[in-house]
Amino acid sequence: MCGRKLKVPPGDNVRPTQDRVREALFSMVMTAIPDAVFIDLFAGSGAVGLEAYSRGARSVTWVERDPRNVAVLKENVAALMPGEGEVVCCEVARWLNGAGRGRQATLIFADPPYAVGRDQGFADVMRLLRENRVLSVDGLFVAEMPESRRPDETEGWALLRDRVYGHTRLAIYRMTSAAAAG
Repeated sequence: MCGRKLKVPPGDNVRPTQDRVREALFSMVMTAIPDAVFIDLFAGSGAVGLEAYSRGARSVTWVERDPRNVAVLKENVAALMPGEGEVVCCEVARWLNGAGRGRQATLIFADPPYAVGRDQGFADVMRLLRENRVLSVDGLFVAEMPESRRPDETEGWALLRDRVYGHTRLAIYRMTSAAAAG
């Protein structure tokens, strides 16, 4: 993002993905970024989706439920990619069951508040992605979580990469061919 500073919503609800974690993430998925249809779930400040766009993603959709965070997110998107992208103010599961259905994204990133990720894991999100065909057959799903948490082993998904960067873990998944077909 050319070193530009993003606005971050006040309070403790948003933890922007650290620069070094974002760099590692995009190194791992670099071949999937050009011309990608990218979705940033639990988007917060929008940093990851903006980075994807700056690296060649064709389109980006940010989904964030907190209207205060969405206001800041919209400012960041307007400053860095005027007239581009889609910012959605909605709870993630509701969006995945509604407007997100059938999107066929090539890359989806999720960084829920750690309390949510710790309690529910990513299994619900992954199930909704599969059932609603939000992710394309060859698409990737990236989950950011605390390093102490183990990646979910979810039916229909193959864990491709699992890396720890300080206090942050990145797990990259692809739907299995049987799950994608069914």
